[in-house]
Amino acid sequence: MKLFKLSLLALSFSLVACGDKSKPNIELIQDMMESPSIKAQEYDVNAPNGISARVPPAGTVPRGFEPYPYGNDFEAATNNKNPLIGDMSEEVLMTGQKYYNTQCMVCHGMKGEGSEKATVAQLMALKPPPMISDKIKGWTDGQIYHVITMGQGVMGPYASHIPAKYRWQVVNYIRHLQK
Repeated sequence: MKLFKLSLLALSFSLVACGDKSKPNIELIQDMMESPSIKAQEYDVNAPNGISARVPPAGTVPRGFEPYPYGNDFEAATNNKNPLIGDMSEEVLMTGQKYYNTQCMVCHGMKGEGSEKATVAQLMALKPPPMISDKIKGWTDGQIYHVITMGQGVMGPYASHIPAKYRWQVVNYIRHLQK
């Protein structure tokens, strides 16, 4: 009896597999096989102006998002205190160096020396300041963090390039370069 059931099961699987491929499958639930979803940057007939990427409703924020409290106020950023102040451990400096070398070095130089040694900065009309200059040494850690986050002058914001949890490590690495 068990052998009969197994052979019947094998026969049914083989018949299903040998079906006529020219005929479409039977769609038991409407739109299950062809989803009406809109792909990224695809035209949407139901959206205003046909734009599928819609603006989120006013006043909403993504989960886990913490808004930057200082906006574009450079002077107010002096109140932003470095939670890693004085932490020059190998782990902090290595992480700061990793992000500095990836994002900052091309304009500010490998050792923070500025446009003389930086590959991209040599071609810029408006040269970025050296990280080891007295101007940057005079800034608070919060102000350096602010410039990384919001940008300044022709430098755009790097908030999307350097995660918030690593920006303070970049600040500490810059302070290490200044010594």
